[in-house]
Amino acid sequence: MLYLYLKYLHVIAAIFLFGFGMGSYLYLIAASRSGNSQVIAHVARMVVRFDTWITTPAGIVQVITGYALLRVTGMPLLTDWVLMSLVIFVCVGALWLPVLILQKRLQRMAEHAAATGTVLADRFWTIYRVWFWLGVAGFSGMFLIVLMMVSKMTPMAFLHT
Repeated sequence: MLYLYLKYLHVIAAIFLFGFGMGSYLYLIAASRSGNSQVIAHVARMVVRFDTWITTPAGIVQVITGYALLRVTGMPLLTDWVLMSLVIFVCVGALWLPVLILQKRLQRMAEHAAATGTVLADRFWTIYRVWFWLGVAGFSGMFLIVLMMVSKMTPMAFLHT
């Protein structure tokens, strides 16, 4: 029964991590495309809050429950798909802090433009593009991790079945 509880928590955390992360990402993209600094500032403020207080803890729960599942099942940490998932998870996590920092910068720049009635500076769009591509890389990694969680295979093994 412990296994089922842990697996349930692991899946729920994955849904929160992926769902809130993707939702925040898409909302900030949509807000930024509007070009309206007030809208961007408001959405960026919410995105920073959600990513800090929901998405980040979900990632922590993922690590804890994933480790607990390995212990309960006796599966070795060096199992191909587990090890690859961890490597990708660490890489995605390494993108996370820069993403949070860039989101906060975008928020401040949009708030400044809204407060002063000026257009968004070119620097905003430069930072936005970096943030956008970090998101593409991060979510690509997350898609691979979910594939490995479901199939219990590395992507290469999955393609050869």
